Amino acid sequence: MLPDIQLSNDVTTLIALFAIVSPITSIPVFLSLTASATQAKRRVIALQTALVSGLTLFVAYFIGDLILKLLNIDMAAFRIAGAMVIGAIAWSMVMGQAISVLQAKPGSAMVVPLAIPMMAGPGAIATVIAIGNSDSGIVRVADVVIIIVLSLLTCILLLAAEPIEKLLGDQGLMVVTRIFGLLLLAIAVSTVMSSIKGYFPGS
Repeated sequence: MLPDIQLSNDVTTLIALFAIVSPITSIPVFLSLTASATQAKRRVIALQTALVSGLTLFVAYFIGDLILKLLNIDMAAFRIAGAMVIGAIAWSMVMGQAISVLQAKPGSAMVVPLAIPMMAGPGAIATVIAIGNSDSGIVRVADVVIIIVLSLLTCILLLAAEPIEKLLGDQGLMVVTRIFGLLLLAIAVSTVMSSIKGYFPGS
């Protein structure tokens, strides 16, 4: 029975991270930043974006908690701060407002703003740090696999950006963006509530 529970938790973690990283909502930005690039160059940028965001999450998973301890930052406080960032982004997505991103040349789009801060942003970083922290310092193979699978899904979606855009259209992308916005908002609220309960264990 325990393996089934753990598997369920791992799937939930993957879904939550996918919603936070939300490569689908980054497709319009990806297409805009790479508009003048050739198809070959666009594929390279997609691969590099997935690689950079994945490496960022790996670094956060392995040493993120150590960095927080060195800076004397409470994990619950960091979760709430990350949730506030997620909530702000989610609200913009739900309301159909444009999310401001840093301007970048196509050649550097894999780092800013696609990989960081759009995909491997504060919310995703806080989440993987929380995952590593919840395992009492033990590196779980499942956690590593989750980050790898997420990076692969990100890469696949960016490689398929043009077909997805044509398939969904402007209205379809808008609907998907708002759905993911609601998911992110729910995750943010849930994270704040659970973090606050940590300060009041008797409540």
